[in-house]
Amino acid sequence: MIQGQLFDRYEVWGRLSGGGMSEVYLGKHVALSAPVVVKTIAPVLADREDVAAGVHRSARLVARVASPHVVRVLDVGDAELRDGRRTPCVVEEYVDGLDLAELAAARREALRRPLPLWAVAEWTAQAAQGLHAAHQAGVIHRDVKPANLFLEGESRVKVGDFGVAVEAAAAEGSRAAGTVDYMAPEQLLGEGVDRRADLWSLGATAFALRYGLAPFASSSDAARPEVPPRFPPATSPDEAYFQHVLERLLARRPEARPRTAGTTAAVLRQLARTIHPRLPTRRQGRYLQAGGCRLAFEVGDIAAVPCDAVVNSAYAEMRMDDGVGAALVRAGGAAIEEEARAGGERALGACVPTTAGSLPCRAVLHAVSAWRRVSCVGRAMHRALAIAEREGYRRLAVPALGTGRGGITVEASGHAIASALRLHLQLGTVHLDEVRFVFADEPTRDVFAEVVSAVFLSAYDAIRSSEGEERDELGDGRHGLPMSHEDFHAPTRLGDGAEPPDALPRERTRPERLPPSEDFEEGG
Repeated sequence: MIQGQLFDRYEVWGRLSGGGMSEVYLGKHVALSAPVVVKTIAPVLADREDVAAGVHRSARLVARVASPHVVRVLDVGDAELRDGRRTPCVVEEYVDGLDLAELAAARREALRRPLPLWAVAEWTAQAAQGLHAAHQAGVIHRDVKPANLFLEGESRVKVGDFGVAVEAAAAEGSRAAGTVDYMAPEQLLGEGVDRRADLWSLGATAFALRYGLAPFASSSDAARPEVPPRFPPATSPDEAYFQHVLERLLARRPEARPRTAGTTAAVLRQLARTIHPRLPTRRQGRYLQAGGCRLAFEVGDIAAVPCDAVVNSAYAEMRMDDGVGAALVRAGGAAIEEEARAGGERALGACVPTTAGSLPCRAVLHAVSAWRRVSCVGRAMHRALAIAEREGYRRLAVPALGTGRGGITVEASGHAIASALRLHLQLGTVHLDEVRFVFADEPTRDVFAEVVSAVFLSAYDAIRSSEGEERDELGDGRHGLPMSHEDFHAPTRLGDGAEPPDALPRERTRPERLPPSEDFEEGG
C-alpha cells in the first residue's frame, strides 16, 4: 500500500479500489491541487520485471493519445510500498463518476430495467471516438468492456485502463490478453489482432450494457460462425437498427467489421441524436419541476426535514462531529454515527446507508464526498440515487456535499450533484418525486440554486419568458409531449426481450431510415 508523498509531486489519500492485477489510489497534485488516480500493480506482482516493464510501456502508449474520450496519463514511475519494496505506478486524470458496468448493474437491480437505448448508443459512440483516437495513435486497447468506460459530469464517457494495450505495429505477435466475454474470436485464439478486435469488444460491450449479458453464452460459441449473437426480439425500428450495427461489430471475420471506430461512432451518434429524450423542465418560483420530480431550495435545519432519506456529507472515517453529520446526530441520536462507523474507513465516493434513529425519515445515506478539495461528489451522488431507487425512496433531503471540511466550492458541489441527478432523471426513474436541497444560509442556497438551474434549464429544455413562465417554441407553455406524473413514474418489469416504454418524450421524430456510413456498410 502507498500513502503520503509520491514523486514529490503528488499526495496520496488512500485506496479507492483494487483486485486482480492492480490497486487504485486517489491523490492530488501538491502544487496544483488537481485530483489524480494512482494505479499500481498488485503486491504479488511487484517483483516481476516483465509486469513492471509492461506498466511503463502501456503508459507511454496511452500518453500518445489525445482525446476527450480517453482517460489521460499524466505521469509514470516507481513508488515505494510500506514494506520497502518498489512498485511501478501510473498517474492518471481522475474521473468523478461511475464506470458503466456499475451504473448498468445498479439500474437493473433497482428498477429491473436496462439502460435506455439512447444512452447505450450515445455512450458507445463516445467510446468509439476515444478508440478511434487511440487507433490513430497506433494503440490497440485489447480490453474494452463496460468496467473500463467511465462516466463523468454531464454524460461524457472516457475509455480507460489501457493496462494490456499494445502498439499496433507489435500486435501481431502479442500473446492473448483481455476479458473473455469481450474478446474477439481471433483474440481468444491467440492470433494477431488489430483495431478491429477493439471493435468486436465495443460491440460486445454495447450488447452487455443494453441487454445485461454477453452476446454469446461461451467463448466457444463466440468463435463458431453458425452461432448468432443472442439478441432478444427487437421491439422498435430503432432497436432493430441498433442490433444491425452490433451484428456488424460482432462479425466473426475481422474484414467483415466496420473499417474504423470513427465510422462506428458516426452511425451510433446519429441514432442517439434521433432518439435522445427531452427532460421537460420548468421553473416555479423557488422550485424546479424536472419531469416528475420537484427540486426545492430551502434554508433550514436538514435534520428536521420530513423525507424518506437524508443524504449526509460524510468523511472517509465516518465521524459525524461537525457540519451536517453533527446536526443529524444531535437530532437523531448517537446510534446513527455508531452504525456508520461500524464498517471502518470508507473509500471516497462511497455511499453507506444506515438507519435514521429519531430523525423524521427512514434512512441516512452517508455520501463520502471530498478530501482536501478533491471532489468525489458526483460519484457519491450517483450511488446515493441508486440506493434511493433500490429502496423505493420518493423524497430526499440533500445538503451541499463536500463544502465543509472537504473544501469543495458550493458551485462545484452544485454542478456535480445536478449533473448526476439530471442524468438519473433522464435515464428514467420509478420512485423519485422530490429532492429538497437544504442549506444553513440564504447566500449558499442562492448560489447552489443558480448552478443547479443552469444545469437543468438549458436552452433546449425550456424557454423562459421575462415573467418567469415557461413556453416552448409554439408558445403554448408546454415542454415536449404532454406527460402526466403517473406516466413519468410508471414502473415496468421487463419480460424476456421486452423493451420498457420511454420515460421521457423524444427529441424529434425518427427518420424513415438512418443513412448508414458507406465504410460501415462495406466493412473491410
